[in-house]
Amino acid sequence: MGGCCFSTALENDQTPQQPQTQQGERKNDESKKEEEVKNEGFENWPFTEFFRSDLTTENFSSDEIISENSEESPNVVYKGILSENLGFVAVKRFKITPYDHPDYFAEDAEEVGKLNHKRLVKLLGYCSDEDEALLVAEFMPNGTLAQRLFHQKNMDWSMRLRVAYHIAEALDYCNSAGFVSYSNLSAYSVLFDKDGDACLSSFGLVKEVVDVDRRTKRNVNTESVTYRFGTILVNLLTGIKFLPSQAPEMINGKDVTELMDPNLKGQFSRDDATLVLNLASECLQCEYKKSLITTELVATLEALQAKTQVQYLEMLRLERQHDVGASSSQQQQFEPSQAVPSSEMPEITKQHEREASSSSQTQHEH
Repeated sequence: MGGCCFSTALENDQTPQQPQTQQGERKNDESKKEEEVKNEGFENWPFTEFFRSDLTTENFSSDEIISENSEESPNVVYKGILSENLGFVAVKRFKITPYDHPDYFAEDAEEVGKLNHKRLVKLLGYCSDEDEALLVAEFMPNGTLAQRLFHQKNMDWSMRLRVAYHIAEALDYCNSAGFVSYSNLSAYSVLFDKDGDACLSSFGLVKEVVDVDRRTKRNVNTESVTYRFGTILVNLLTGIKFLPSQAPEMINGKDVTELMDPNLKGQFSRDDATLVLNLASECLQCEYKKSLITTELVATLEALQAKTQVQYLEMLRLERQHDVGASSSQQQQFEPSQAVPSSEMPEITKQHEREASSSSQTQHEH
């Protein structure tokens, strides 16, 4: 197997226009690359021991880095391509080899590779030699929860509940399969697939080097899966990025309306938000090794997101009806020849009143 490859820094002797030109050329190259890659999916892909030559990562160029949370994990994730343009992949490169012996790393990776769930990103294989260790997984094209909450800031309440349900579903599956730990679970571990659904990264299931002395002697461990899921729930409520250890002080003694992300603009159910807050509080107080990510919790979140989804769709339907009505009224003002007979006016007026009343009630409930 091949060893490490390093990229060489560009010389800083170019004209001011050159970097822009290179950036444009890079975008063109990326577009061409998108067209060439088959991307037929990896649903039936067998777990594979890759050679370094099987993976194209532009020599681990910084331009290909897709990981964001360098504060918690020093390991870097790159966007790559499998040989013969079989598809885009995510390649996790460990700065420190996770195990004293390569066989242990391979065995652990292979166990994770056996997992198969629609809410868990598929681990395709690994690459290991004396110099470095790599994990290879499906590439998720629609970013992370952290990007949407902390930067784009455009996620509605219905989608937030859906994310909570999907990640709880993935964690419950992993727990039932014997994977009770997860390295640095956070909003950065939640990825969105081609359909826009939330999935849990499989990288965190492969053990990293952990200094046992870092573990606190308190009953509550901020590294436990349940605690970390609680921090994600607080992220979804507040839209705020914070250190995991700060999560309890974020919510203690606060009313749910004080916590809610202002980007939601009040479009949420207070009762539903209170339920999510209570779940988050329970998770943040959970004792080490005790898991609250159970089938019951998954069922609670499933029912919550399903109810909210129905309400959200109904609100959209009413808004569309209102927009159609408003457009029709404007058209009638500019087209007198198509005026509505006076005998039909009372019924139309009643219809608009009913729509306005329904829309007002829906907004009040949210």
